[in-house]
Amino acid sequence: MIIKFGTSGWRGVISREFTWDRAMAVVDAIALRLTETGHNSIAIGGDCRFLSPELAEATAERMAGYGFKAYLSERTVPTPVLSHACRRMKLGGVINFTASHNPPLYNGIKFSPFHGGPADGKDTDRIEDLIASGSIPENKANGFVSKTDFITPYLKEINEFINIDVFRAADSLRVVYDAFSGAGSGVLDKKLIELGASVRVLNGKRDPLFAGREHPEPNEQCLHDLSESVVRSGASLGVATDGDADRFGIVDENGVYVTPHDFMALLVNYLAETGKTGRVVRSITTGSLLDRVAEARGLEVVVTPVGFKYLGAEILKGGVLLAGEESGGLSLGKHVPEKDGVLAGLLAAEMVSYYDKGLGSLLEELWAVHGRFYNTRLDLPLKPAMKKYIVENLFDVDKEEAAGESVRSVNRIDGVQLVLGDDTWVLVRLSGTEPLARIYVQSPSMEENDRISRALAAEFEMS
Repeated sequence: MIIKFGTSGWRGVISREFTWDRAMAVVDAIALRLTETGHNSIAIGGDCRFLSPELAEATAERMAGYGFKAYLSERTVPTPVLSHACRRMKLGGVINFTASHNPPLYNGIKFSPFHGGPADGKDTDRIEDLIASGSIPENKANGFVSKTDFITPYLKEINEFINIDVFRAADSLRVVYDAFSGAGSGVLDKKLIELGASVRVLNGKRDPLFAGREHPEPNEQCLHDLSESVVRSGASLGVATDGDADRFGIVDENGVYVTPHDFMALLVNYLAETGKTGRVVRSITTGSLLDRVAEARGLEVVVTPVGFKYLGAEILKGGVLLAGEESGGLSLGKHVPEKDGVLAGLLAAEMVSYYDKGLGSLLEELWAVHGRFYNTRLDLPLKPAMKKYIVENLFDVDKEEAAGESVRSVNRIDGVQLVLGDDTWVLVRLSGTEPLARIYVQSPSMEENDRISRALAAEFEMS
C-alpha cells in the first residue's frame, strides 16, 4: 500500500483514496512509529467532516488495543486544541482526522509527534515505509480509552497569549464569527463572549458539506456572507476559521477582506508596540510588508519553505515572536508550534479593542508609513502535461523572463520565486495537499498582479 504525506498530513478523496482500511493502515503505522520512539500515549480527535468522529473513536479503540493510553476528544475539536493538549499532557503525539480547508469530498489524517507541531520528514518518511511494508503492531492488554475535554483547558490557558484587560476596557466589541460549519464553533465564539464581546455566529452547526462551499477556505472568495453580516450589523470586525480551525479569515469594520499578509504585519506592529520581542518567521509566499514592519521595529525576519512544519520548527528553537504564512496560519512563539485560527481571531479582536479603531483604519495608517503591496494567489488544476511543463521549463532551468519582464534573481527555497522588481515577484509551486499549481504574485498594484498571473497561467495552460 502506497500512501504519501504532503505538507500537512495525508489527504484524499473519500472512498477513492481515503478509505476506512487505508486510514487504519496509517493509524497502525503511526502506532509503530510512536513505539519506536518510546511513546505510548496519544490525543485523538477529528473535525466535522464525513466520518471524522467515527474514525476518531475507532482509532482510539485501536490504539488502546496496541497498549496506548488513548485520550479521545469528547467532541469535534480544532487542530490547535489537540496540539495544546499534547503539550499540556506530555503525550506522545496527536492523530487528527481532518482535511483542513480541502473540498468536502476529502478527508485526511494529521499526525503530530510529542511536541504538538506537524511531523517532520523523518517521521512521515518512516510512517510511509511502515505502511508500505504492511507491518502491524502487537496487541497488548494495558491500553485504555479516556474521553477527554480538551477545549476547557485550552480556553483557560489561551489567556496567556491575549491581554484580558484590553478586552475588559473595550466599550462595545461586536464580532461576527463564521465557523464554516466546523470545529471552531463553540470555541472561538465562547471565548469572545467570555471576554465581554457581543458575537453573532454564522454556520455554527456541523455540516460535512460546509453549507455548500465548494472549497471551504476562509479566503476572500468564501467570506462574502461574513462581509455582508458585518456591514449589516455594524460590527467591529468579522472573523472566520476553516473546518479544523487552524486557518483564519478576517474582514474589517467595512466588510473588506484583510489579507493574512496585511493582518500579520498589523499584528507584529501591535505586538512590538506593546513590548513583545523576538524573531518574525514567515513562509516564502508571505508578502514583504511584514518584513518592512518587523525591520522598522528592529526584529529579525526568518523565511522558510511553505508548510507550518517549517515554521513550527522555528518556534521549537525558541525566541520567536510570531510565525505565519499567507494561507491564513499563524502562531505565537510561546504557544503551540501549529497554526491556530482561534488565537488569530482573538488577537484581531484585541487589536480593535486596544486601538478603539477598526482594522481598516489601522491598515491605512500602516500603509501610509510602510507602503502598500498587493499579494495574490491563483490556483490552477494540475494536469500531467502542465506539471511536466512547469518542471522542465521553470523548476529545472533558470528562467530569464517571465510575463514580459526580465528576471533579476531566482529563489528556490520552495518552488521557484522569480524577482522581477524591487517590490515585485512571482512564485510558482505545486501544492502538497491537492493537485494544483499555485501562482503567487506580489507587486505595488492589483492590475500588475492580474497581468502577471494571467500571463503565466496562459503559458502553463498551453502545455
